[in-house]
Amino acid sequence: MTRTADPAQARWNEYWTRYAAEYDEHQLHRLSQPRERETWSRVWSAALPAGTRTVLDVGTGSGNVALLLAADGYDVTGIDLAEGMLEQARAKLAGHPRPPRFLTGDAVQPPFPPRSFDAIVSRYLLWTLRDAPTALARWFELLRPGGALVAVDAPWFEEGTELPRGTERQDHFAAAYDRAAFDRLPFGRAGSEQIHAEWEAAGFIEVQVDPLPEVLELDRAHGVAAGHSPQLQHRFSARRPG
Repeated sequence: MTRTADPAQARWNEYWTRYAAEYDEHQLHRLSQPRERETWSRVWSAALPAGTRTVLDVGTGSGNVALLLAADGYDVTGIDLAEGMLEQARAKLAGHPRPPRFLTGDAVQPPFPPRSFDAIVSRYLLWTLRDAPTALARWFELLRPGGALVAVDAPWFEEGTELPRGTERQDHFAAAYDRAAFDRLPFGRAGSEQIHAEWEAAGFIEVQVDPLPEVLELDRAHGVAAGHSPQLQHRFSARRPG
């Protein structure tokens, strides 16, 4: 488990490391289903500008977005703080036609020089992103002029609803993401309007919020991760001014 000075982040890292294999099993099952890879490839490619080459996947988890984008021809680096997730990601590198790099790194403070990437992407990171203003400022700095920021997420946890309990995993999740934790997660229960506003406040331009009904259809057909229910996901995209 990656060490961090932030106790809450350490609890989240521990949770995602403990259940990394189970999480990835679900993700790989999804990718084996009809239309999954093709749909997700379109979700990303439609928002990445022509000429995009280098991509940073923040909160890469078990690496499936990074692996998909790399197979589509991008030079991809994925970072995460949950070592168990990175183990799952690295186990899939053998035989990949264009393997991404998977590094230990904090999505809030990615360890790279300014203007290192043409695009920054994330999937299912925004809701668990601590200190979003710092992260957005850092991502802005890491993008080259004209570079793209693209994220996919959904309002998984509505305000006032209790997290499910009963199984060992549900209990662990509820302990890691208790009320105090959500108080520290600006996008944990945020709507798309708030995310749009904060991206603009961070200096990004051409901020767009696109619903993804095709992903909702697949979620209903193939199932979502444990503890979740199908929700209409959105793709958030923006540019750093050129």
